[in-house]
Amino acid sequence: MKQLIQKLLILAAGLSVGINAFAYDFEANGIYYNILSVQDKTVEVTYREYSNGTYKSDYSGNVVIPEQVTYGDNTYSVTSIGERAFNGCDALTSVTIPDSVTTIGDSAFAYCDALTSVTIPDSVTSIGKRAFYGCSALTSVTIGNSVTSIGDSAFEFCTALTSVTIGNSVISIGDYAFRYCSALTSVTIPDSVTSIGDDAFRGCSALTSVTIGNGVTSIDDYAFSDSSALTSVTIGNSVTSIGDYAFFDCNALTSVTIGESVTSIGYGAFFSCALTSVTIPDSVITIGERAFSGCDALTSVTIGESVTSIGDYAFYECTGLTSVTIGESVTSIGYGAFSGCDALTSVTIPDGVTSIGDAAFYGCTALASVTIPDSVTSIGDGTFLSCFSLTSVTIPNSVISIGDSAFYECSGLTSVTIPNSVISIGDHAFYECSGLTSVTIPDSVISIGENAFYNCTALTSVTIPDSVTSIGDWTFYNCTGLTSVTIPDSVTTIGDHAFSGCSALTSVTIPDSVILIGDAAFYGCSALTSVTIPDSVISIGDSAFGGCDELTSVTIPNRVISIGNYAFYECTGLTSVSIPDSVTSIGVYAFYCCKAMTRLESRAEVPPACGYYALDDINKQSCELFVPIKSLDAYKAADQWEEFVFITGVDYDNPGSVGDTVSENGGVYVAANNDSIEITGADNAVITVYNINGQLVYSGTDTTISVPENGIYIVRVKGQTFKVAL
Repeated sequence: MKQLIQKLLILAAGLSVGINAFAYDFEANGIYYNILSVQDKTVEVTYREYSNGTYKSDYSGNVVIPEQVTYGDNTYSVTSIGERAFNGCDALTSVTIPDSVTTIGDSAFAYCDALTSVTIPDSVTSIGKRAFYGCSALTSVTIGNSVTSIGDSAFEFCTALTSVTIGNSVISIGDYAFRYCSALTSVTIPDSVTSIGDDAFRGCSALTSVTIGNGVTSIDDYAFSDSSALTSVTIGNSVTSIGDYAFFDCNALTSVTIGESVTSIGYGAFFSCALTSVTIPDSVITIGERAFSGCDALTSVTIGESVTSIGDYAFYECTGLTSVTIGESVTSIGYGAFSGCDALTSVTIPDGVTSIGDAAFYGCTALASVTIPDSVTSIGDGTFLSCFSLTSVTIPNSVISIGDSAFYECSGLTSVTIPNSVISIGDHAFYECSGLTSVTIPDSVISIGENAFYNCTALTSVTIPDSVTSIGDWTFYNCTGLTSVTIPDSVTTIGDHAFSGCSALTSVTIPDSVILIGDAAFYGCSALTSVTIPDSVISIGDSAFGGCDELTSVTIPNRVISIGNYAFYECTGLTSVSIPDSVTSIGVYAFYCCKAMTRLESRAEVPPACGYYALDDINKQSCELFVPIKSLDAYKAADQWEEFVFITGVDYDNPGSVGDTVSENGGVYVAANNDSIEITGADNAVITVYNINGQLVYSGTDTTISVPENGIYIVRVKGQTFKVAL
């Protein structure tokens, strides 16, 4: 009854003031208590009051908590230090906890900035969450042998704590339990402990060594991360999993012994450690993403026989790694797994591997050779990107696709054989493989990606199989050593810049299947002397043959409607061009700098519209223009066409027949025999003969001219034009 009356009085006092709420049942010798059990006669130490969001007490100096306390007619056992009992008592320097106490509550001593030492007796079985959080002057703590659990954040931010003894009864160390105890130099985790919580020792920057007892089954995420002074760690044989980032950024950690029971190594578990070597036992099944990423002192690694997968970026930027042994059980090598291992010289991929992830060996600049087993079905994007030292590679018959940038910038690669199983070569697959001299593309390949052989400057020849339907944009761009190429009848599209910059390419045959010639497809093919564009082509892209300064003649097929901008720009050797009657427009600068042109034929009845400077740079004082005779006046009035001095109308509709005298003018007679053209009255004048495609057949003063085959020929003599058929 007395207790009830007292509590009612305390509550009434709090309500009358409006801002204070007393938390204790009674006070004795300056210590505040709450009665836990009247029947058992037990109490807990508590705070004085809660006021305006702050827990307040009068504790300071040295506080000795008695085992028993008398209140009224009863004697109580002190069994607990309650939640926030000493919270924020920044003048408290030491506390004596009696053997009667079994629990230390949450935040019991949090923010006791002057507390330097504490002994937790063997009677205590649990230390609550944040119990000593932020006790920045606490230098040592002994945890009794009866404690079974250390709560979350129990000693977090105890920045002066140099040593801690964990009793043999502790089963669990909570999350953040000793996080940022930056002065803690060593800790022994007894065999009784089964779990180490997330971030338990994170940021213990003075911790140099740790022994993890044999009872621990899991090391949770970030458990020892940022412990920058930690040099060695022994992981007990009971541990089955090493959590994500467990030893992240322990950049002094040079050695680690991984127990035989570990089955998984988590994400970033040893990220950026100073490890020099590591043996992954046969018990391990998975190596998580970034597990050893940034371990730049790691020189060798042995991956156990039970590992089935190597996670993404598992050994990313292990710049000192020279050799790696991959166990026979591995089936997949993850994305970027060994990316940036620029000291790695060789690697053997076991027969069980079915997939090599994107960028798996990206930037392994010292990697000279690699054997890919028959089990592999795909080589991922950028798998061997920038492996400058790679000289040879064997791609097995099991591979069906070579990913984008798979061998990008493998400048030391001299030859490669692509097996018959491959159906696609990805974009940039062999980009800037400047040492590649030859490549065989099998009949199984359907598509060659954009930039696939871009800047393969040593490549001299390539055969494209009949299965390929399209040659992608920039596919053979700047293959300056390429002298010849055969394009099969299956190809319908030649992509933009497909052969641009192939300055040694002398000839190319474009099959009848091709419909589109992309922009700049043959731009800068400065050695190209002739090209036949088939009747199937309907579009010649911008700059398609720009800069082909050895090209002497070209015939544009009958289905082409427009000639693209800059299509024959700077074809300085071009002497004759034949434009079909289907063309309606000629793009800007289409024939700019074609100053050697002597013969231009346009069969379009309506003069094609000319873009800016399309024909302006042709020497119109000497170049002969041949047009349909019925459109002669229209050409003489049309923009850019009208400027030609020599414009001749040709009757394309009435070519004549064998043996006819086709024309007479000024005493000149032209007649056709079965295999020759006969001219009388030429009086030693220069005679020029062109075939119907505008190609020069003869130039000289002979009056009997043999021709290679029957057909329609245009004869020019004494400024007159004749047409003859054989």
